[in-house]
Amino acid sequence: MRSLSLRLSEFFLVCMFAMGFANTSHAELSEQNWPLIKEAFFSQRSINNTDLMQVIAPLGAENAGQVPVTLMVKNQANDAIKSIYILIDANPIPLAATYKFPHAFNQLTLATRVRLDSDSTIRAIAETQSGALLMATARVNAGGGCAGAVSEYEAAVRASAGAIKFQLNPPYKLHESASATLQVKHPMYTGLQTDAKTKQNKPAFYVKNTDIQFDGISVMQIIFGVGTAENPNVKFEFDLPAGLLKQTVQKIEIFTQDNEGKSIAKVF
Repeated sequence: MRSLSLRLSEFFLVCMFAMGFANTSHAELSEQNWPLIKEAFFSQRSINNTDLMQVIAPLGAENAGQVPVTLMVKNQANDAIKSIYILIDANPIPLAATYKFPHAFNQLTLATRVRLDSDSTIRAIAETQSGALLMATARVNAGGGCAGAVSEYEAAVRASAGAIKFQLNPPYKLHESASATLQVKHPMYTGLQTDAKTKQNKPAFYVKNTDIQFDGISVMQIIFGVGTAENPNVKFEFDLPAGLLKQTVQKIEIFTQDNEGKSIAKVF
């Protein structure tokens, strides 16, 4: 099975493909990009539409850099969902985030925010334990969320980057479900932005890997891409692993690593 990380050549191919349709309407661009994106990430594997997932997003987003997206998922017992990929057709780098679930869940509600470079279809693609791919989509009209000028002072931004907040959301059924909000302070520079003062390209700088652990058990792992909005915010609710149903959770640990290799760990 191929890795879902784009190979370098495939990344440039996607970018060139998008540039080739510069004079095409945003809606057409999104639809024409999808076959190439599908091939780059999933090769010849079939992807089937599903009623197990729903993607909820505004048709018209007020802020293209902070587009709210909610996933509502009902899992299946005989071939459980193990990962969910968020892809945005019209973004130069389509993969916005990957959510991995080391333990099977029954139901999941997950809310986050993404960036849109232009009007696009947002796709949630679930991969099951057997490798089957299931898809749900939503259409959003917005533009300009991936590029633009950045005016913050670099030193100040880096000094605070990576700060983690985590809170349990009431009602919290301690022995039944994980209901919480994760916030990471980070600029999530896309590599497509420019410095407002120097007019030079701003190198990509973003949170990449996140692992949420309850009492040493990983309940969710996230691989963020630059399509995730600035200051990543993930609100989720799903079933706890079976081992945690029989005891009170004593310790919550969050581990993060950015694309430059800097790691941060925080205990709650």
